[in-house]
Amino acid sequence: MNKKKQPGTILTPTLLKAISEAAAQKGVEAYKKEVESQKAAAKDRRYHDTRLLLERYKGLEEHSKEAVQSAAQVEDDLDLEELVDMMKGYDERYEATVPSVMKSAAYTRTLVHHVRRMLDFYKRCCEVSQKPEDTRRYRVIYFSYLAELEEQLTFQQIAEQEMVDISTIYKDHKLALRQLSALFFGYFE
Repeated sequence: MNKKKQPGTILTPTLLKAISEAAAQKGVEAYKKEVESQKAAAKDRRYHDTRLLLERYKGLEEHSKEAVQSAAQVEDDLDLEELVDMMKGYDERYEATVPSVMKSAAYTRTLVHHVRRMLDFYKRCCEVSQKPEDTRRYRVIYFSYLAELEEQLTFQQIAEQEMVDISTIYKDHKLALRQLSALFFGYFE
């Protein structure tokens, strides 16, 4: 039996280096693409979270004002032990409820305070801007989320009030949410 050698590719050092560089380049490209994808997803989440925060801001603000923060806030005629019993429903499994409620109330208060400060900052920036669209953007946010319920307006009503096309209001809303997202979450585009 005669064995013939199969013709094969011989990996020379130059060829091996070229293959390694090409593979490394593809790996770097894939990594960069994944990083960009993650950044875009995070940006989308922040945008969504900003909108959600604004939609629920009035309720969060009210909750933070009304929540019992400490024993000192409990009225004299209702002592803390009674309050604890009421909150845990006389079920010992809920012993950790009161500290978690206090922690939640503190978190909500901090969140509301931060959002309020950033909204005030955004308002000041819009008011001092030389661009009329900046003040209009604040008004879009104000009438969409921050005004009292009976004063809130639809995008169509805002467009009529501002004497612009409704598509302009949609664009203003989107841009304002992006700017607020940067203020709320510390991310600048």
